[in-house]
Amino acid sequence: MGGLCGDGRLARPRGAKLRRICLADVENASAAHLELVAWRSHLLLSPFTYTMKTTKLISFACLACLPLSSHAQVNDAVRALKILPAPKEVRMAEGRIVIKPSTSILISNDEDRTAAETLQGEIHDRTGMKLSIDLASAAPKTTGHISLGRLTDRGLRSYLESQGVRVGDDLDKQGYVVRVTNSEVLIAGRTAQGLFYGVQTLRQLLRPEGPGGKKLAIPAMVIRDWPSMEWRGVSDDISRGPVPTVDYLKMQIRTLAEYKINLLGFNMEHVFDFQTQPLVSPQAAALTPAEIKELVEYASKYYITLLPEQQAFGHLHQFLKYEIYSDLAEMPHGHVLTPTNPKTYDFIRQVYGEVVPLFPGPFFHIGSDETFELGLGQTKALAAQQGLGRVYLEHLQKVFEIMQPYHKQLMFWGDIAVKYPELLTILPKDMIAVPWDYDPKPSYENIITPYANAGLRVVVAPGAGNWGVIWPNLESAFMNIRNFVRDGQKHQAIGALNTTWNDDGESLVDMTWPGLVFGAAASWQPGESSIDDFKSSYDWAFYRNAGDTFADVIANLDRAHTLLAGVKLNNASHELFWSDPFSEAGANTAAEALPVTHDLRISSEHAAESLMLNRAKAHLHAETLDDMLLAARHLDTLGLKIQFTSEISWFYWDAYQNQTDGTRAQHDLDEIVDINGRLETLRDAISQLREMYVEGWARENQPHWLNNVLARYDNLAQEVQAKIVVVQAAQRQYWNTKTLPPPEQLGFFLK
Repeated sequence: MGGLCGDGRLARPRGAKLRRICLADVENASAAHLELVAWRSHLLLSPFTYTMKTTKLISFACLACLPLSSHAQVNDAVRALKILPAPKEVRMAEGRIVIKPSTSILISNDEDRTAAETLQGEIHDRTGMKLSIDLASAAPKTTGHISLGRLTDRGLRSYLESQGVRVGDDLDKQGYVVRVTNSEVLIAGRTAQGLFYGVQTLRQLLRPEGPGGKKLAIPAMVIRDWPSMEWRGVSDDISRGPVPTVDYLKMQIRTLAEYKINLLGFNMEHVFDFQTQPLVSPQAAALTPAEIKELVEYASKYYITLLPEQQAFGHLHQFLKYEIYSDLAEMPHGHVLTPTNPKTYDFIRQVYGEVVPLFPGPFFHIGSDETFELGLGQTKALAAQQGLGRVYLEHLQKVFEIMQPYHKQLMFWGDIAVKYPELLTILPKDMIAVPWDYDPKPSYENIITPYANAGLRVVVAPGAGNWGVIWPNLESAFMNIRNFVRDGQKHQAIGALNTTWNDDGESLVDMTWPGLVFGAAASWQPGESSIDDFKSSYDWAFYRNAGDTFADVIANLDRAHTLLAGVKLNNASHELFWSDPFSEAGANTAAEALPVTHDLRISSEHAAESLMLNRAKAHLHAETLDDMLLAARHLDTLGLKIQFTSEISWFYWDAYQNQTDGTRAQHDLDEIVDINGRLETLRDAISQLREMYVEGWARENQPHWLNNVLARYDNLAQEVQAKIVVVQAAQRQYWNTKTLPPPEQLGFFLK
């Protein structure tokens, strides 16, 4: 095998005739087109047999000479690849390989078939070519393969090292190598998981060529990559409104795995089909043991561990609202279990006895956040005697003891325990604290270090900013995720758990992908991830669009939050949309928002128009554009509602103040309730939005809970319809008497 001589020259392989032997200075190799060495003999990768063969002249022989670009100093060439997560080390070279119908994907182990199929599927979807997947031992010894190998293979390892590709201990079980030459592609990992991640990176390297982009090529390079955090997770709230279908959860698993997420948590509370607690589960939607087993098996194919979160302290109102659990409740029909009743621990044993065995992963999340009622009810005397912190932490310790037979590592939300740093030694060192904070802050060390100082492992939990809003507040979420994950890495957190919530039961997951993918990137990449680099890469990495079309759409949608925050309304919330526009409070809110609604509507309409015109540019994950269009329409309708209710009030006040001018008064009233009057237009917009929301819900979720959201659409539409009836009655009164009722009587307030 050839290697580098001490003076930077390439050593000649035995028997090879070198055409050129002098190389440019290795330190300057990336700045110019290097004088490449070529020989008439080169390695034929028939992938797991490494022998010298005579073949055509190639210009790739000194790929090993090119310096690596680390993630900390990413150059423009690496940024141009637009890979998410960005790999740690990239070495670019001249040349490329073109994928042809004759190209085959070679695997050495049947365990790698899922990885191969994800690559096969992408190539097929983008070109119509369906490459064969063959075992390497059965493949003909020709060039042009995409070979998937294991770094545990000594021959493969020796070959890579001979080509200057360092295969060290930093390439852990999740690390991988990608090597692309003019004639071969090699992806290798120490484990099947690492190999899978290498394939996901290769998928993003497939660049369109030729008419219509129906050919794919891969630029020549070497990538070495491994994660900065062992566990990179997402926690999805499926208990407060939307309960996804099994098919949607599978899609979620596949998509998260593309970006190297390996932990997916379900915040379940009451949506498991409990046999011992039959009252609480929504029978039409609860996940059954068979469905969970199916999901666990499916997720394992994509190297994702499912993390159940079954509350053991707070957030249990769906149980405690029933009278039969009244003696377990800290406060009647409240949210928190009382630690004072021994039956509480019998209840936990029963619930966990059903749930825990279904999830074979190493972790179990016991929740235990926001226990605000603790110490106010049954525990009041005990808390006064021992202190609230001790009561809280001793309950967690008891849950830990209950869980011992299951041999799980217990996670708990860190918002309460962090208030009692001097008592954290009560907790067993095997427990894992999950501090969370969703506000954008410059630092989160104050909620991480108490646990680190107490010797507890930590998983940091930022948020995707999707709850309570029409569209996720991404600018806020990006800063929260970036800084929280950065601080977690600084303090050796074992992972990150990016959270989504459904506080008002309306949020749809397909709007949340930018935040979820950024969380995946930040937890794989080292240190502080670049938000700007992420934005510039997202179109390609998620949609396989070469431009910035969808990044621009996202920026237009996110602008709604910035605009409304500028007039002190915080963000584009569902609450703002559902507020009664014909109350004095609603009129005050509309008056505050009115100065920015023109810009809000322009941005949302540009987003909607772009989505409708450019859907074909999304060559991957195009189905997520439907929820983006829904968000654009929703934001536009919010702006329309604010504008129209303000205009309606103005027109009615003008008619009222000019009742003696019959023509003027009639014109004003017609602007409100005639054909295409503003009230009719507003009612119609709400009804159309309702239809779009029903379609969006059906794409992701089971029917359960949908009617609770639709009741809000119906109520708002009915408020507008009732106002149509009232104004029409006022109009008839004017025809008969030339008088109008006072504006405030009809709910019109001029601000």
